Amino acid sequence: MAQKDITLRVLESIENRMDIRGDYSSKRKALVVFTGSNIHLKNRVEELNDLREKGILFSLAFSFMAERIVDVDYIVRALRPIKVFKEEDIFQLEDLVDEYQMLIGPNITTNTLSKVSLGIIDSLIPALIWTYLYREKPVYLDFSSVRNFLGAKSRNKRINGIIEDYVKTLQDMGAVELIPGKYVESVDNNGLISNRTVDKKIITERDLNGFQEGEKLVLPKGTILTPLAKDKAKLLGITLEIQK
Repeated sequence: MAQKDITLRVLESIENRMDIRGDYSSKRKALVVFTGSNIHLKNRVEELNDLREKGILFSLAFSFMAERIVDVDYIVRALRPIKVFKEEDIFQLEDLVDEYQMLIGPNITTNTLSKVSLGIIDSLIPALIWTYLYREKPVYLDFSSVRNFLGAKSRNKRINGIIEDYVKTLQDMGAVELIPGKYVESVDNNGLISNRTVDKKIITERDLNGFQEGEKLVLPKGTILTPLAKDKAKLLGITLEIQK
């Protein structure tokens, strides 16, 4: 069977194989978009997992070319998304932008970069990036794939200049660059990963006053949460971590 057909079957059956249990009410939900580049992709997936361990929940969106080039099955198994979207889900554009707080692009290609820079939004990923930026919602993009087309930086100064012009255009539009090896820091610097500590033996509902949706609360070992505190933490999507 052709690789394209295998990949499409994976996408079609993905919801039947995902563990859909759990509470996905957290406001720290990210839509991770994949385009057609395999450059250092496993490293990027590992960095995305670091973000997931910080309490950010993922859904994934694959472009037409990504469905045919990247290892979709590996990415889904590694990131355990809530949902998976593909090209035809462009018709759900507004719903997707409303549902997910931020967009993350770990393998942006020259095609996608140039389209967004020029306002060409005729396919899923460019349309998503454009709409997030248009609404001034957080967008985090790794430009490594663009700067290392075919696995290495070009010696052509003009080509490099064009690439950097497009990168600057997206940054001027509001996109934040994801630095390889520093995904968590890149997102955390924008206040979306917050750790707060409450040094008390018993945490009540009142102790959670002032917490924002999606924050992380670090508690000393042996701390007791009252039932009302647990309910409030769940309602606000607060991630609870007990120190070792």
